[in-house]
Amino acid sequence: MSVLSNNRLMAYLGLIWFVGHRHRELRRPLLREQLYRQLYGAGVAALPVIVVLAMLSGALAATQLSALIGADSDLTQRMLFLGLFYELAPLLSALVVVARSSAGIASELAVMRLHDEFTALRRMGVPAADYLLLPRIVGMAIAMPAVTACFQAISVGSGWLATAVVERRPLAEAAGRFLDLADPWLALLSLFKSAVMGAAVGIIACHHGSSGARSSQGISGAAMQSVGTGLIAVFVIDVAFALLLYVLR
Repeated sequence: MSVLSNNRLMAYLGLIWFVGHRHRELRRPLLREQLYRQLYGAGVAALPVIVVLAMLSGALAATQLSALIGADSDLTQRMLFLGLFYELAPLLSALVVVARSSAGIASELAVMRLHDEFTALRRMGVPAADYLLLPRIVGMAIAMPAVTACFQAISVGSGWLATAVVERRPLAEAAGRFLDLADPWLALLSLFKSAVMGAAVGIIACHHGSSGARSSQGISGAAMQSVGTGLIAVFVIDVAFALLLYVLR
């Protein structure tokens, strides 16, 4: 088991090196088209779910905080920023993207491998890893912070509206207090954390999709492993950033 885990870790690290070494290839029109396709699948297509989840999360967080804290608007707004904007928004966005895109990427690559499309690309003179893996990994790393930013904006707006209604305050006052208490560096850190999560999820999905068994069972196995390992990676990264923030502050 430890040998298998070490092999997977080395494969993940190898893909990190590969992306860092080959990312300039995305300037080629063929790869750029694949990158846009991944951005749409992982980002734009996820927005309906993100919008609904963000609206509900913001309203729920604000009303629960008002019920627990009372009329302390400053504390409510601070908790909205730290709990919802910085912590919960990146995590929930990552869970949505993992549930929607990770299995899809792994299954798609596993099907291509089953039908020997990797070899066919090489015979046509197209680097298979550049064409199939690079756009998916970079696309996830870009799409995740974009989805997170949408989640943050919508959830905070929903939280402002809920706070204004529950506490009978002007909406502009709730928004102003939030902006006064918000830390722009933490906002940037949350987007960087989302990018790291997206890259990790893309690397894991690409590894399991391109290295599984060439069978119908291998397709489902690649999907399940990519989702399970992706979820673990998301939570590990989230805890690591929480510890980093604790140390820095």
